[in-house]
Amino acid sequence: MNERPDSAQADASSLDSYRRSIERLPITLRPSLNQQVIQWATLFPFEQNRLAHFMKGVETFSPSALAVLTQPLWALEKKMGITLSNFSVASDTIENASLLARSEYYAEWRREVQRVFEAVNAAAHESTPFQTASPRLILLVLPRNLPVDPFSVWKQWDRRGREIKISGGSERLCELAVQGQLAISPNAILAARQGSRESSDLWLIDAEGKLNSMLSPLSPVAASSLSYIALKPFRDRLLAELNKAPKDIQATDEIIANLRREAWDAWGLWPAEVANQPGLRKFVIDLFLSGNGAVIFSNAFVEWAAAEALRRARPRTLVARFGMRSKPKPFTSIAIFENQQRISSLPEVDDPENSAIDAAILARYVWLNACRYPEQEQTLCLCVAEHGDSAFVIPPAGKSLGLGSEHPRTPEELYRFLEAQFLS
Repeated sequence: MNERPDSAQADASSLDSYRRSIERLPITLRPSLNQQVIQWATLFPFEQNRLAHFMKGVETFSPSALAVLTQPLWALEKKMGITLSNFSVASDTIENASLLARSEYYAEWRREVQRVFEAVNAAAHESTPFQTASPRLILLVLPRNLPVDPFSVWKQWDRRGREIKISGGSERLCELAVQGQLAISPNAILAARQGSRESSDLWLIDAEGKLNSMLSPLSPVAASSLSYIALKPFRDRLLAELNKAPKDIQATDEIIANLRREAWDAWGLWPAEVANQPGLRKFVIDLFLSGNGAVIFSNAFVEWAAAEALRRARPRTLVARFGMRSKPKPFTSIAIFENQQRISSLPEVDDPENSAIDAAILARYVWLNACRYPEQEQTLCLCVAEHGDSAFVIPPAGKSLGLGSEHPRTPEELYRFLEAQFLS
């Protein structure tokens, strides 16, 4: 499997060219593309490359050839009643999605959109040079304070994987991975030396704020580091603003748009590792406004942030560490994202058993999300359950683990083996 090389930053003329090309496309293809052009400066390199690749494909079609390709979709949009007056082409909206989903032609529309995208990407592929893919790592950590069930924790994981017992001190394995060469690919070092602003090759996503302190201060690579605890001031403010809004579905698009435009930087609520990264700040806002529980549950935050990082940035190394959450308080509502600390004066109570269940399920979901993308074929997945000094290792596609599970391995021994076999 191959991947596209990083493209140069698009200049204003390139973005203008993209806008003109987008105007040649059917109405329902425009919102997402226009939104990406508007947000270009805060897109991750993978997103920029993907958009540039697609627009290059569009530009390979003559007006007549593009008309032939897209004519069935234009005709379908007419039958669906899609017009420039009732469909926003500036950005994706809930109203747009609702209009499409209510149509009897929705399934047919989805097939036509997929056909057009595949044809355009195929045209771009023919004129784009490719590079050999790099090895990748997903490290998932279930910390020692979560009492996961050692008899069931790995039962539903990928059958290609294998459990390896660790001879004590399994916390050390995470430290080795974050501090060592697993976290620093040769391409990332080269980008750092060339002065690149790239920080999306290494992601540290943490419920409890431990991972960032493990990263060596001498590392030549910047990390996209997100901590649920460190983001608390921002989360509290966002929850307060969300709960000021009327619970009116008709106003949802406007409410979300206003919150996205809010001058959050002026509030001074960002932790240091996020403050100087505009793309990462926007990532956090998008994550918390997506209605998935990430703003109120630490383990939901870790899982959703990891899934979105994989989708949007395709990092070479992703470390996701789950953690302890509190029990939901009585007479409060998590469904409408109430801040339970402010709504209820009852003390916070840890919930280790349910936190362990949540974390074990959500860690597997991170891997299942990774399996949606072609990069997964070069990816080593390592999930560590520190409470049981156990790890589950899934090698890259087409490779066998080649490591016996008859006796426990030290963290250093397991680390060195994985680095030598799959990540060098």
